[in-house]
Amino acid sequence: MQDYQLAQALESTVNRYGQQADALAQASQHHFSSKGKRTRSKLMFAATPRIENYQALVHAAAAIELIHEASIVHDDIQDQTTRRRGLPTVWRKFGANAALLLGDHLVAAAFRSIAEAPAIDDIKTALILALSESVSRAASGQHLQLTNETGSDVEAFYVNVAINKTGALLALPLQFASLFNRKVASDTLAARRCGEQLGLAYQILDDLKPYAKPSKLAYDEDMQNRVITAPVAACSMLFPHLDPFQTLIKRTELRDKAIRECQRWLDTALANARYETTFLDQAVAAVVEQFIGQRLSQKLAPPVQITPSYATYTAQSAARVEAV
Repeated sequence: MQDYQLAQALESTVNRYGQQADALAQASQHHFSSKGKRTRSKLMFAATPRIENYQALVHAAAAIELIHEASIVHDDIQDQTTRRRGLPTVWRKFGANAALLLGDHLVAAAFRSIAEAPAIDDIKTALILALSESVSRAASGQHLQLTNETGSDVEAFYVNVAINKTGALLALPLQFASLFNRKVASDTLAARRCGEQLGLAYQILDDLKPYAKPSKLAYDEDMQNRVITAPVAACSMLFPHLDPFQTLIKRTELRDKAIRECQRWLDTALANARYETTFLDQAVAAVVEQFIGQRLSQKLAPPVQITPSYATYTAQSAARVEAV
C-alpha cells in the first residue's frame, strides 16, 4: 500500500472511532476538523515496511493517534490553552466538562481500535498492555509537572516529567512496530526506553524555542507560570541560590551557561536512544536514526556567543523543531 493510501486509511479510521461520540459528537467534530501532523503514525508506518496486514496496522496507528488527541484535549484544559491548530480549543468552545469527557471518549476509542484490529491475535494483548502502560505514564508525567515539586534534584524531576509526559507517547509507535515486525508477543522494553529518550530530546528542544528571542522571555507563558522547563532546571542546578526565572530573563552569561547544559542533556539523551537501537530490529533502528537526523540533531548554542566553538542559536533553527 502506498504512503498516501495509508494516510487516507488512517484518517478515515481515526475519524470513525473518534467521532462516534454520541452527545459529544459536535465537540469531537470540532476537534478533528483540523488534524495534527500524525508524527507517531508516520514513525510506525516507516518502521513496518514489510507488513502485509495493512488493516490491522492502520487500526494500531489510529489507536496511537487517538491517545495523542486525548492527551491534547486534556492538556489544553489544565494548561488553559485557548487555541489549538488555528481553532479554539475544545474546552474554550464547549466548556471544560465537555473537553474532559471527550478526552475520556478518545482513550476508549483507542482501545476499541486495537480490539477490532483483524488477524493479530498473537500480539493483540501485548499491544493493549503497551497502550495502557503508556497512558498511565503520560498521566503520571502530566501530574508531576503540575505539582512543580522538584525536591532536591531538579534535573531528575525534569527528566522524569519529560520521559513520561512526552516520551511515553513517542515510544508507542516503536513498541507497536517491534510487535508487528516480530509477529509474536515479545519484550518491547528497549523500544520503550528508546522512545522515552527521543521524547526527552524533543522536549529539551521544544523548551529552548523561546530562547531564540531572549528579549521576549519575560512574556513567555511558561516563564510567567513558572513551569520547570529544561533551561529552568539547568539554571536551578547550576545556580541553586538564584531564582532561575529571573536569572534566565536578566543575566545573559548565566542564561548561556544553562543553555549549554541543556546541550549536554540533549546529547546524552540522543546517545542513550542510539544505544537502545542496538536491541531493536533493523527497520525500527533505521527509522529512529532518521528521526534523530531530521528532527533532533542541532546545536543549542546561546544567541549571544560566549566562545567561538558554538554557532548562534536563532529563530530559524528553533523553527525546525516541529510539534510532535
